[in-house]
Amino acid sequence: MSERVTEHDVLIIGGGMVGATLACALAKKTALNIGVVEAKLLPQRDEQGDLSHSFNPSYDERSTALSLGSCRFFDAIGVWDALRQHVEYIHQIHVSEQGKFGVVCLDRKEEQVDYLGAVVENAWLGVVLGAKLSECSSVTLHTPAQIISLQQEQSGYRVRIQRGDQALLLRCRLLVVADGANSTCCKLLGITQIHKDYEQVALVANLSPANGHQQTAYERFTAKGPMALLPLRENRFALVLTLPADQVDTYLSMDDQRFMKTIDQAMGGRLGGFIKAGERLSYPLRLIQAREQVLPCCVILGNAAHSLHPIAGQGFNLSVRDVAILTEELVIALAEQCAINEFSILQRYFARREQDQFLTVNFSDKLQKLFAVENTGLGLARATGLAVFDCWPAGKHLLARQAMGLKAGVSTL
Repeated sequence: MSERVTEHDVLIIGGGMVGATLACALAKKTALNIGVVEAKLLPQRDEQGDLSHSFNPSYDERSTALSLGSCRFFDAIGVWDALRQHVEYIHQIHVSEQGKFGVVCLDRKEEQVDYLGAVVENAWLGVVLGAKLSECSSVTLHTPAQIISLQQEQSGYRVRIQRGDQALLLRCRLLVVADGANSTCCKLLGITQIHKDYEQVALVANLSPANGHQQTAYERFTAKGPMALLPLRENRFALVLTLPADQVDTYLSMDDQRFMKTIDQAMGGRLGGFIKAGERLSYPLRLIQAREQVLPCCVILGNAAHSLHPIAGQGFNLSVRDVAILTEELVIALAEQCAINEFSILQRYFARREQDQFLTVNFSDKLQKLFAVENTGLGLARATGLAVFDCWPAGKHLLARQAMGLKAGVSTL
């Protein structure tokens, strides 16, 4: 008896934020037959078309900062109207160093935009993307499912998956790997990753400020490490605090009052203190880069391709720019009647993304190093630099465009 085979033009391994974004983009911009393999069951709308049953807002939800460029891309692929129901907009970005006089302030009015970016709870982003995929007739969801094997063919890939007690064989012309930093597919494909351990830990939690966040995002460089406070709905901040790995247990074991006081002191008291703290979680920080991002008939995306230090919040936004340019290149290939898995097209995609990736990865890496060094001369230079930079309109504009994801690698979609 012959084995049942499901054919796809594009097969995306990983239905998380990056893989689902690509699937939504391709479904919106092309007529390609798309498959998505994901280990978890993706959310869907109920019979009334409501998403609320799949999203139960929690004080402790983890969040992601979306650049303006990412927001615009989500609008272009038809998910922003739903997504914006639970986002908080960023009107200002405030950059400073603890104990130093220099400050840089970026403002939406100076950049002549409605907002610089937005902050969304990861759970809501997942609900919106998953529901959108379930509505797309050109998308087949293989979920929940696990990868068993990958085999390259002359015209694409053969992928065996396990879905419940059923083994399935999928074939595709173009394979997209987006299954995270600890990528199973990269291992199966023989793609090695460069790992750099920062010997740091990111502590994340949500906090409510006493005086409100005023839709301002804070990037604060402290003696322990960089700290970000991102505005959320319902008068919350999403805190991302970088700490030396050997000190994180001290912060995790603090009671809420002491923890809030510690964060308030690190912010120089400018927020008037905090009145509520949520659950604290932590994860180790590593720089991960795949040695190859394009192979014949295959593209590596998301954290499987590059996982960054969280300073400046560029990781997911960099991946969204990758998704946008890959989608654009496939649209161009279809218009020119070229095969979507032609290696030259995939190489052209990576050539367009290489500089932005290099600059963004190195900016995040070098910035945390710059503010990690403690000596009087360098500290004074950093403070002076921030003060001077704040008085340099052209420089602030370039920094704002970088923060908004509009400086490089912008798609025309």
